Amino acid sequence: MLAAALILALFSVSAGWILRESFQASILDRAREQLKLQMFGLIATVDYEAGQLVIPDTLADPRFNQLNSGLLATILHQGKPVWKSRSVLVEVFPDPPLSEPGQWIFRQVQDQSGKNYYQLSISVYWEEDSAATPYTFVVREWDQPYVAQIKSFENTLWVWLGGLVVAAIVLVFGLLNLGFRPFRRLASELNGVEQGRQQRIDRVYPQEVMPVVNNLNRLVEHERSMRERYKNSLGDLAHSLKTPLAVLKGLELESPQTWAQQAQTLRDQVLRMDEIVNYQLKRAISAVPQVSGQGAVLLDMYERMSKVLTKVHSDKTIQFEQDIRSGLRMPWDDGDTLEVLGNLMDNACKYGGHRVRVSGRIQGGQIRVAVEDDGPGIKDGDEDRILRRGVRRDERETGQGIGLAVVADIVSASAGTLTIERSSLGGACFLIRLPLNW
Repeated sequence: MLAAALILALFSVSAGWILRESFQASILDRAREQLKLQMFGLIATVDYEAGQLVIPDTLADPRFNQLNSGLLATILHQGKPVWKSRSVLVEVFPDPPLSEPGQWIFRQVQDQSGKNYYQLSISVYWEEDSAATPYTFVVREWDQPYVAQIKSFENTLWVWLGGLVVAAIVLVFGLLNLGFRPFRRLASELNGVEQGRQQRIDRVYPQEVMPVVNNLNRLVEHERSMRERYKNSLGDLAHSLKTPLAVLKGLELESPQTWAQQAQTLRDQVLRMDEIVNYQLKRAISAVPQVSGQGAVLLDMYERMSKVLTKVHSDKTIQFEQDIRSGLRMPWDDGDTLEVLGNLMDNACKYGGHRVRVSGRIQGGQIRVAVEDDGPGIKDGDEDRILRRGVRRDERETGQGIGLAVVADIVSASAGTLTIERSSLGGACFLIRLPLNW
């Protein structure tokens, strides 16, 4: 706002200076024209007889006949005065410059007392009997009336310009204050979000500000989801460590003679806890889903995971099938894509029979990924329950019951949905729907 005021003031000063110079130039033009009229009147009254100029004692303009009137006239011949008006007393001026006949010379001069005059001179040749005699006619007028007009104009100009500048600055400050009012309200709402008094920015703002508001709301929601994810990760970590810790605690009850035999169990549980901690740290750090760039190719991730699960579930003859659109990319990096696909395919291998089918396509403006098995399926009413942390689809199977919850978290973070339906293979179908424009 200060910069705007300075620019406005500078512009006004520049405009004022230009107007002053223009007005001063017009005053000088008017002074020149006035002196020309006086000169024409003086020349018109002059007669030439017997080689001498004949001039009336009284001129038409009374100021020529009155001392200290400020209007003076002089006629010179070869640089020497041959006539002066009655208004000339003792004023002494520098000689007018020589000029060609008929050439007007206008300039500002000063007498011996320091008074300033506007002076107009012209050279005239008077002819008689084929002889031409040169004369220089000089008319001078005191500049004080013109200077007074310029001063009066300047005073009026700066008063008006100053008033306009003050009014414009007040108007600019008022408009800026009005324009920044939404941002002050926005800052107040952000402070409310920071203090926990409100969950998001709720007010309606001008159209130009709404994109900022929407981005801030997304940022607040993202930060809140991050905190929730950290909280869930800690809960998952605590839940996952229960079983290994219970095993280790059970070793205390063993007799010292069997401690050597339990060394492998101890190493396995410590390794398991290390894996759990590393995994949950990775999940917390990579909480931001990939929303730009290329994304992971679903078909490549499927091929990697099917090879791994074939070895893991070697006790079963699993037939993996796929109907994945070529080049279909997910809105995640390889790690999150493998996490989602791995959990769903591993569950299908555990709870299904011998067939696991993965499909991926774009339909209805969405990315749709389905993982199906030929097992007994999900009991009616259990769909929401098994997506909660710590709940296993079948308590007889090993695991911590967090796999599906992790999948749901990743999908939800990408504005997607995870639903459970009946598969055409006879078992469960876990269907992921994701926005196409990520």
